[in-house]
Order: sequence, then structure tokens, then C-alpha cells
Amino acid sequence: MILTFFKGLLRELWLLVKDPRGIFMFLVAPLLMNIVVCGAFQNGIVNHIPLAAVEMSSSAKTRELIRAFDESDRFDVTLVLQDLDEAKQKMEEGEVYGIIVIPADYTRSLQLGQQAEVLVGINSANNLVGNSAVVSVMQVVKTVSSQIAVKSYVASGSSVAEGTAKVMPISTVLRPWFNPQFSYLMYLGLGLTGLVYHQLFLSAVAGSFADEKKEGILSGKFRKRDAILYYFDKMLFYGIAGFFNLLLNYAVIMKIYSFPMRGAQVDFLLLSACFVFCLLGFGALLGLLCKNSLHAMQWLMALTYPFFVLAGFSWPHTEMPDFLVRIANYLPVTHYLGPVRSIIPMGIGFERPSLQQNRAMLLTLGIGAFVFSLAVFVWQLCRAEKKQKAAEKNTQTEGVQA
Repeated sequence: MILTFFKGLLRELWLLVKDPRGIFMFLVAPLLMNIVVCGAFQNGIVNHIPLAAVEMSSSAKTRELIRAFDESDRFDVTLVLQDLDEAKQKMEEGEVYGIIVIPADYTRSLQLGQQAEVLVGINSANNLVGNSAVVSVMQVVKTVSSQIAVKSYVASGSSVAEGTAKVMPISTVLRPWFNPQFSYLMYLGLGLTGLVYHQLFLSAVAGSFADEKKEGILSGKFRKRDAILYYFDKMLFYGIAGFFNLLLNYAVIMKIYSFPMRGAQVDFLLLSACFVFCLLGFGALLGLLCKNSLHAMQWLMALTYPFFVLAGFSWPHTEMPDFLVRIANYLPVTHYLGPVRSIIPMGIGFERPSLQQNRAMLLTLGIGAFVFSLAVFVWQLCRAEKKQKAAEKNTQTEGVQA
């Protein structure tokens, strides 16, 4: 029995080694995809948003405002025009993402001490760029307005400090925690790494079990005891290989893109082990219920984006309908991606009760999927044996008749 068990492990290794596509999908593809995907967000924040400035009348004051936008890290004023329709056309063509319209009475209003109105149009079809631009526009306008007001107070005899205090009586000290640069890479990188691994690992496990229906342990050609041992061999092999592959993915991504590990590594390792265990059960169950590996991959491709959204990593569960939140609670990614963000950049570990619940839920889902997949495996094994015996009996009958 022990010999059969180790023979099964060698069999799994051989099945993986002899299939270059399998090695690529299981070992190489997750790492390459994570490097590429995270590399797309390497800059972290949206900078250098192209703007068009429309001067209805040019003056030193209007040029000062335009220069303030252009000197901001977030904007590049690439066009200075006099016609609003031309600026709109440039935005429709994608040449600029926003338009600053400075009216003809802008300078006169400032000279009279009146409020000057500036129209800023932002292309918010791209929500990420639009939100970033709106916040940055408000910051630039606030800075320019404060400078103008302070200059007027200084001109009337106040000091710069007194003028600043009058303009801004409340001083805000902003200290963003855990992601001080508001980096989009820090926000999404860890989650995307886990999601890419989730999909490709499930594909590998599901494909491996689905392929056993042809000439493998579910073909009816193996003894039932040996086939069941090979089932556990397959789970053990993919569990160990998958665990180290997941750690490799996170180690490489964190090294290349300088993610800080603020939490306890033991917590991360334990959570990752629970996650891989859970995926093993779901992957085996999916492969056993699908006709072939292609069928399993089609299901996973269709569910990739819903999985990520429902995980609550990019959009909070508090803003989702209750029935979707209930569905999300039964997805392994829900109980892994969020806790990973808590452990790695935030430094929060299993001392938090919610993370203990995530770990317990991963184990519960994994045990349930494991038991269910084993039951389906045994049922399909018995059915395959019956078919094999029936086929052998028909062959013997045909031989006697011949």
C-alpha cells in the first residue's frame, strides 16, 4: 500500500513533466501573468493627465492659473486654445482628458475682489482617471485661490503667516496609513496576484482530474483501492506544489514591486495553506463534474471577473446587495484576498477575530469540497468499473460467438 502511494506521487510528477503545457500553466504562467499585470500599475497613481486650456482672454492671471495646472504632477497642459468647440473635439478624439475654460472676465473679477468662475470639464468615462482628475483639480484651484487671497492680505499689511491663517483658519495634517502614496499598485496588486493564481491553480487541478476520465484512474482500468490512493496522491502532490508556487508568486511580486511585509509571515503562510487546501477541493470537484479539461477551463474563464468583484477586494461588501454578499461568503477568494491585504501592508494578523473567521471559513469550505469531491470520485469510479466490466463481458461474448 505504501509502495502504491509513492508510485502514485511519481505518477503525478510524470504526468506533469511529460506535458509542457501543463508545466507552463501550473508553474510559469501564474508568475509571468502576475509580473505583467502588476507591471501595468507600476506607476501606482495616475499622473500627467493631458488637459486643454481655453483662454477666452489672455492675461498674466490666466497664464498663472494654467501654469499652476501644468506644474502639478497630475496634469500636463498640452494645448492652449481660444475656441471651446475645438477643445471639446480634442477631448472626444482622446487627445486630452479634460478642459479648463477661463472666461473673459476672469482677470477683471479677481481685480475687483469678486469670485471668478472657472469651468473644468473632465472625461469621466474612465472612472479611475476621472476621479483622480476631479480631486486634483480641486487641489490646484484651492492652492491658487489661497495664494491670491494671501497676496491680498499681505498687500494690506498682514504678514504671510497672518494672511495664511485668515485664508485657512483650519490646518489639516493628512497622514495616510498603509498606502501613503495612494498607489493603485498597492491597492490592487496583491489581490490580482491571488486571483491570477486562484484561476490558474484551479484550472490545473480541475484539468488533471477531468483528464483521468479518459485513460486514467477513472477509466475503470485501475483497482478501486489503487485508484482511491491515487486520488489522495494527486491531492497531496498538487497541494504541496501549489503551496510553494503561491509563495513563490507573492515573494517575486513583493520583491520586484517593493511591497512591504508588515504582518507576521507565519500568519501569511498559515492563511495561504488554508487557501490552497480549499482550492484543492473545489478544483477536484470542478474537474470531476466537467466532461473534460476544456469544459472546466471554460467555466473558470467565465467566472474570473465575478469572483474578483464578489471577493470584496476592489468593491466593498457593504455596497453590494445582500444576496450577492451571501454568495461571496462561499467563495475561497473572499476569505483570502482581503486578509492578505490586512496582513502584508497593514500588519494585522490573526489576533483580529475577522481574520480568524476567514481562516475557519477556508478550512470549512475546503473540508466540505474535499469530502464532496471524494464522494463524487468514488461514485464515478464505481460507474467506470461497471462500464469496464460490461465492455469486457461483451468482448468475451463476441469472442465465443465468433
